[in-house]
Amino acid sequence: MRYNSYSMQRSWQRFVEAAAAADHAVQLYADAEDLVEPVGGYLAAGFDRSEPAIVVATPHHRSLVAAHLARCGWDGATLADRRLVEFRDAEATLAALLVAGKPSAERFERVVGALVDEGAARCAGRQVRVFGEMVDLLCARGDRTAAAELEDLWSRLAERRRFSLLCAYRVDLFDADTQLSLLPQICAAHTHVQPGGDVARLGRAVGAALQEELGADAGLVYAQLPGPLAQSTLLPAAQRALMWVSANMPARAERILDAARARYATAD
Repeated sequence: MRYNSYSMQRSWQRFVEAAAAADHAVQLYADAEDLVEPVGGYLAAGFDRSEPAIVVATPHHRSLVAAHLARCGWDGATLADRRLVEFRDAEATLAALLVAGKPSAERFERVVGALVDEGAARCAGRQVRVFGEMVDLLCARGDRTAAAELEDLWSRLAERRRFSLLCAYRVDLFDADTQLSLLPQICAAHTHVQPGGDVARLGRAVGAALQEELGADAGLVYAQLPGPLAQSTLLPAAQRALMWVSANMPARAERILDAARARYATAD
């Protein structure tokens, strides 16, 4: 299978427009602005189908998404009148789920399960859409194990409830630890993974960095790339190249990542 931008866009568009029950997607981002359009588009597509939503977000991201929804014709008054969305603070909701710093299955069912049930009751017969970034808060604290446990609780809840889920993670694509451990963990937990930033620009930056470090052997990296890293996801080749280099060329990975970062920052 070829991994191209058209296939990536088509896979993600299917998720946004007609997310199925138990679809568990993630948006990667570096800046908040990268998050607004995909999250707003996912929620607005659901509202167009009379599907209710639950948004568990930070105040800043909630404000940005609400403004985007208003530009799409879904202002706060309309959403409130039709009872289509329930906003919850990500920090407060996460705190309600933790016991000794770890997600509690019992609390998750009581808090999050109840939210999904309430959303379904508001719009009988409609599937619920959820956007949440509690896992990102856990990663920002350095607790990736707890984030993985929370992802698992979401997946298990999807076996008992009818909803789709969009998560978000702020990632530094040019960090070796991100490439070695965080990104594989994220990809394994989700059915769709949407890269952030400018994919074409990333491709040029990574290609130039590989050429600079490896010379004529740069093309061999792309020949070694694995297949899909998530069930319905086609990550860009440049992203998969950085993951492969980080895992298989540790002595040269830092130089390649640094060069790619510099070129991405200055590329048109």
